[in-house]
Amino acid sequence: MTGYEFVSHAEIDNREWLLESLASLNELTFGHYDGVVASSPAFMEWYTARPGMDPTLCQAGLTGDSLVSSLFVTLARMRLDKELLVCGIVDTVMTHPDHRRRGLARGLLDRAIAGMREAGADLSLLYTAVADPPAVPQRLYEGLGYSTCELVDRFVKPPPHARECEPAVRVMPHVEVRREFETRLGGRSGWLALDDALWAWRRIDHPSDYTVEVYRTPDDTLAAICTGRLLSGGRPRSFAVMSDLAPRGGRITADAIWSLLCAAPDDATATVLCPRSDISLAHALEAAGYRAAGTEAAMLLPLSEAAKEQAASRSSPWYVAVESIVGV
Repeated sequence: MTGYEFVSHAEIDNREWLLESLASLNELTFGHYDGVVASSPAFMEWYTARPGMDPTLCQAGLTGDSLVSSLFVTLARMRLDKELLVCGIVDTVMTHPDHRRRGLARGLLDRAIAGMREAGADLSLLYTAVADPPAVPQRLYEGLGYSTCELVDRFVKPPPHARECEPAVRVMPHVEVRREFETRLGGRSGWLALDDALWAWRRIDHPSDYTVEVYRTPDDTLAAICTGRLLSGGRPRSFAVMSDLAPRGGRITADAIWSLLCAAPDDATATVLCPRSDISLAHALEAAGYRAAGTEAAMLLPLSEAAKEQAASRSSPWYVAVESIVGV
């Protein structure tokens, strides 16, 4: 590819320039998508501090003094069926519109996959939008050996959310609450080992323009709600993303969804990412007035025999790390 240079993020000395360039490229790449973060350098500074994100594995494509392609790689311990394996999570694969169809994304992914293998990763995970026929990104990932292991539907409910119900109560993100999430969700495939650093990054150290709070419903369902502004129709709009919905008994109810909605801002479009394997969650969302508005494919690339065996035998429901899709 004449005129382009591939480097890791670690090789770019000017961090301020990198964050500004990443935010600008993100807007150009995903600005027309519904339900993604309206990016900024401040947001990128928080996001690139994600525990396990390795700047030596994150890749960039440069031409002259411009960043025209990029991706992130985070190493994390992820459950796949019965095992906790080292997973390289790839996200925010983006290329400037004027530089597409020149092999940049494939070149960066080839470098990232080689780096993950060298780092001892058992597998790699990424999410991509589903289309019929499959769009270019999905075909690219399939050509590199990724295959779909789960479909994740994006459910949305526009405002208002008024209903006679008891709202969920905000709870402080103490370590005891973290352990409750681990107990209720930690057996799912896709679950990321929730240590102190990841918990703090997700629930405490968020950017000032994105509020993240943990709630408990009257029937003892735990969930996180992130509020801020997501893109819709190319413009930032108020949103409330509900994630880590964790009922005590394993089966969530429509009443619990309504209780969470009553705790969200009245003017916000509510969003939940629902894996197809969580049938009770889909039914509860539909009963609370949500509608499906797009689908993502969770795609796995096994890099070790252990990962191949666990992927082939997976029977547990899927856990969605919402930051790998929405970014919040």
